[in-house]
Amino acid sequence: MSGLGPFLLLLAAMVGVHEAGHLLASLVCRVRVLEIGLGLPPRLARLGTWRGIAFTLNLLPLGGFILPAGEFDQAETRGFAAAAPARRAAILAAGPAANFLFAYLLFTLAFVLGAPDRVRIVSVDPGSPAAQAGLRSGDIVAQVDGETVSTPDELHALIYAHLGRTLQLAVERGEQRSLLQLTPRLGWAADGRAAGFESTGEIVRYPLGAAALRAAQPIADLLQVMLGIPFADASGDPGIRWVGIVGMKQVSDRAAENSLDWGEPFPVLFVAASLSLALGITNLLPLPGLDGGRLMLLAPEVLVRRRINDRIERRLHAAGVFGLLGLMAILAIRDFTGPLR
Repeated sequence: MSGLGPFLLLLAAMVGVHEAGHLLASLVCRVRVLEIGLGLPPRLARLGTWRGIAFTLNLLPLGGFILPAGEFDQAETRGFAAAAPARRAAILAAGPAANFLFAYLLFTLAFVLGAPDRVRIVSVDPGSPAAQAGLRSGDIVAQVDGETVSTPDELHALIYAHLGRTLQLAVERGEQRSLLQLTPRLGWAADGRAAGFESTGEIVRYPLGAAALRAAQPIADLLQVMLGIPFADASGDPGIRWVGIVGMKQVSDRAAENSLDWGEPFPVLFVAASLSLALGITNLLPLPGLDGGRLMLLAPEVLVRRRINDRIERRLHAAGVFGLLGLMAILAIRDFTGPLR
């Protein structure tokens, strides 16, 4: 997947899913659609038509759009502006909803094909806290103090966050499951290690039903991280921040490298699902030009039955689009000058 072409295909797929959600909802709500664009204008090519809808390829690979009839004209028959508020809300929400659903399906597929979801002990140093606890090479560490661990990084973080405190490890050894008491501490080894073992992640392939249940966890984890990005970014944390199209390509390239190294599709599927989820969340932000901003402007009509003037709404969304393009340019510059770690 490394390279510009594969990355643009990945981005086009995420945008295509989003616009397909809008299109399906428009058809169900009987709102006529004039054009679906991949990328932002100016137009490069007309790819074809279906049921009177033009499919176009546009110059700026920064998203996509769906152009309904009568977007800001209430007099247009079967137009968007003439539709009832509930129908307009459904059409606007359908794009992000399609991204959320697609992310869930990708995560489910990732766990079916195999995910690094188990931590196995590779070696234990003699005389270390791990040896004193009874850990052995080949053990699988399933939980720490009741918290499930899926990767060596998670296990490492929990151990170093509780130095000097006794942790209860749920360990699987063959068909047996036991509880071991580990007290990580510094000073027993000259190199600063706290527990004294080496571990590795193992690929687990889930049946479809179990994979569908397991897929909910990374979505919940990513939602928590993504919703906290504005605060982390403002605090100056270089590891958690908004990224633009350049940063997204950096992440996708690393995922492709990891997939090749592992011989497993999980890293690529994980990144694709994360991008779909991020696209859905971003479009729900209450900013003019985004689905969330349009939903926000429906509120006065629903709550107090006063509709915002069509001309004013058009200008607000136009200003929002220009503002978003400017923000994306700033993020792209920052991605160039300060690449992700």
